[in-house]
Amino acid sequence: MNHRFTLIAAALALAGLSTAASAQNTVRIGYSHVEPHSSASDATGPFLLGPPSGVSLSVKNQDTLFLSFAHSFNNNMEVELALGYPPTHDVTAQLNPAIVPAYIVSSFQGQVIAKVRQVAPTLFFNYKFGEPQSAWRPFVGLGINYTRFDKRESTATGNALNGGPTDISLSDSWGLAAQAGVSYRFSDKWTLNAAVATARVKTHLTATTAGAARNIDIRFRPTVLTFSVGYDF
Repeated sequence: MNHRFTLIAAALALAGLSTAASAQNTVRIGYSHVEPHSSASDATGPFLLGPPSGVSLSVKNQDTLFLSFAHSFNNNMEVELALGYPPTHDVTAQLNPAIVPAYIVSSFQGQVIAKVRQVAPTLFFNYKFGEPQSAWRPFVGLGINYTRFDKRESTATGNALNGGPTDISLSDSWGLAAQAGVSYRFSDKWTLNAAVATARVKTHLTATTAGAARNIDIRFRPTVLTFSVGYDF
């Protein structure tokens, strides 16, 4: 099975396990602010100084649409598949002026060298405190994240830094995820929700220019702030 469908299939299978009268489904839609908190190694490969080469990158914040589907097994436990519209992040050059020539630093430091879209469905098992009709219900969740970087584009600035048209590839990532938040019920069917989530994400980037491949390892400790409205059915 294609990995991008694995979490969806798992959520649907789990939802089908429960037929209790207390079980319910919830759809949530809203806004997410994604802070990747990326940490990247220096690039290695042909025509670079070092090691260390002094050439690295940073992945910038982005906002996006949030969407999730949840199924409650009882009054306190639910499984939630968090999706949302895949955000596209700017990737900027991070150059060490102690290593990289000054004219390169002045031309490329902090400039957008690539744009990368990430598809990151996350499956959470949430514990909700309180009773179903409580006005305020804090919750915590643990789960698994799958991240796929499905659209990668080197900008004109990135091509200039790399010495020509550049093809970018990034490996997929699986990692643990966690979240905490609170919901406020303002009617029998509707809630307002706020949550903060994180996950362990890592990828290997390869940038290939005229057959020359440069490599960077990137780790993310993202912080995702989400505000949403939920409907129970």
